[in-house]
Amino acid sequence: MSNRLQQTSASICTMTALAFACVPLVSLGCNTAPKAESRATFALEAQAAQQWFDTNVTGVGAQIKGAAGYIVFPDVGQFGIIFGGGTFGRGAVYDKTGTQVGWAAINRASIGLQLGVQGFKMLMVLQDDKTVADFKEGAWRGDVAATAVAANSGAAASAQFKEGVAVYVGDQAGLMAGMSIALAHVRYKNLNDVE
Repeated sequence: MSNRLQQTSASICTMTALAFACVPLVSLGCNTAPKAESRATFALEAQAAQQWFDTNVTGVGAQIKGAAGYIVFPDVGQFGIIFGGGTFGRGAVYDKTGTQVGWAAINRASIGLQLGVQGFKMLMVLQDDKTVADFKEGAWRGDVAATAVAANSGAAASAQFKEGVAVYVGDQAGLMAGMSIALAHVRYKNLNDVE
């Protein structure tokens, strides 16, 4: 094996080892519920994010009213560092009446060439009682793609339910497409179970 090939192989092994070393850190980085002292502020941020979707996606309020529940993530971060990265964030879970019933967290480590940080807000509309029950039991499977609707366009809510979930993702410039949410990485914690 040539010296150059050995150096390249060693570099790849080192980067791969570093990426795998970061995975446990990402997994531990996001508890389902916010700390007690920041829960009231977080709930207000979730309400503001929901209002953002109501303003920017005509008809999403009607879609929520016809659903069994919904989750609002006011700030989800996506980051990448060379060969490792992930998605993390906390959300507020609401029942069909709009009452908060719990907390949600999305926390997913990923391996692959990536670099940078991106933040966004996310709304997940839960179609029926079975979807809500599966979420609470940790039985969600599959991936759901986010629906793109241009901000301030007045377009109707068009996210189709897949696996019982419709997902909207937006940032300051509008809604973003091309994002896939792995449902198995979204966790639930009942309000009564939080210390």
